[in-house]
Amino acid sequence: MQCCSRNLFVRPYSRIASAYNALTGFGDFRRAKIAFERLVRFYGIHFRSAVDVGCGTGLFACYLNRRWGIPVLGVDRSPEMLAAAARNCPNLDVHFLCQDFRDLCLPWRVELATANTCTLNHLINLHQLLRGFHRVHDNLIPGGHFLFDLITDRQPRHWIRGMTRRLRFRGMKIIHTTRWDEGRKLLTIVIVQSPIGSWPSTTEVYLGRGYSIPDVGRCLQRAGFLLRGIHDARTLRMATRSSPKVIFVAVKK
Repeated sequence: MQCCSRNLFVRPYSRIASAYNALTGFGDFRRAKIAFERLVRFYGIHFRSAVDVGCGTGLFACYLNRRWGIPVLGVDRSPEMLAAAARNCPNLDVHFLCQDFRDLCLPWRVELATANTCTLNHLINLHQLLRGFHRVHDNLIPGGHFLFDLITDRQPRHWIRGMTRRLRFRGMKIIHTTRWDEGRKLLTIVIVQSPIGSWPSTTEVYLGRGYSIPDVGRCLQRAGFLLRGIHDARTLRMATRSSPKVIFVAVKK
């Protein structure tokens, strides 16, 4: 949709795909990898196949294959992000599917499902969240684990004022703005990408719902999961009601 001659609003995760890793992907991956390895050891989780939901540019899916030597499926609804993922994972046993995970349908059931970088917060109400949990549940084998992170409804006050990051990447100027609406428990991210010294710029807008820990726990139980643990994403200690970001560890009954 064209807003004006100098700015184009485009589909989320389309134009930013080529710069995503430099903007946030590499940092998010490193944090997810450290947390995952600690929690897998802590809970004694074993798996011989996996799906990474909301796989983005494929960094975590590739890691699962390389580190654990297992076949991995990567699922995302952005063709542009999946094209970047395919370039990042050449000659690996990683297969990418373009799907909305609310309608997740894998070619085979897997023993592990992961969802990192607040993928589930893109589901902006409890009905959608429950639907997503049901689809993950149906695509896991009995006893399969589901590990995912999300932001909660308790966010720091400086997010209300908003935060802005600026980056230059391959001839592009990128402005990344994050703002938290405390009343609606809604996170808005706006990414503006402009060719340096020329126009037009493109704008991608992302919305994410912050959920209370009890609400997420109840949705997991209704979808058929047994909750094993909830961890503060920063410390990996057991989460509290005030944790701004958490990691859930659940198992299919």
